This record gives sequence, structure tokens and C-alpha cells, in this order.
Amino acid sequence: MGAGGSKLNGFFSIRGSRHKRIRVVAPLTPKGYFPVCVGLGNKYKRFMIHTTMLGDADLLELLCISAEEYGFSNPGVLKIPYDVKRFEEVMRMKNKHQTLRIMIA
Repeated sequence: MGAGGSKLNGFFSIRGSRHKRIRVVAPLTPKGYFPVCVGLGNKYKRFMIHTTMLGDADLLELLCISAEEYGFSNPGVLKIPYDVKRFEEVMRMKNKHQTLRIMIA
């Protein structure tokens, strides 16, 4: 394979005139969902929550707790300071009566 056929040519150039950044791609969020990380301390678990859940009183309460803990300008994925197992139990009970709106990422 010659220099013209190398896959690395798109990222590097012999003369250094052409540069591209190598990006790390985060897991894609499905349409209609938003990602949240739930957990306490340094242990978090990522969930995908359907936007229709934004009207749920329990989730809104957790979002208020998150706003008190981290503020409204928290960079990155929304973090909810709550026990992961308890969050899964509450959301599982809600999903029994409705279509699946929570996904574990």
C-alpha cells in the first residue's frame, strides 16, 4: 500500500499542512430521549429517559434535587444524586403500567 492509500493520510501529512482532530464519540442518544447519570459519590449509572417522563412528579422532584446539588449550569450529562437501585425500582414500577420509557445505557 502506497502513501496515497494509507488510512492515516486523512489525519497526518508529511508536510504537516493538513490536520484533523481525532474525536471520541459518546454513545448516541435515541430520538426523544435524554441522558442522565444517577448515583451517589463517584458511582454513577447512565440512563436514557424519554422526554414524556418530564411531566412525572417523581422525576421532577429528582430534577429539583439535582438543581439544588449541582446548579443549573452543570457541564456535561445531567447528574441526579440518588441511589441507583432505588431509582431503578421506582422507574420499573412506573414502566409496568406504561410503555418502556427508560433505557439503561
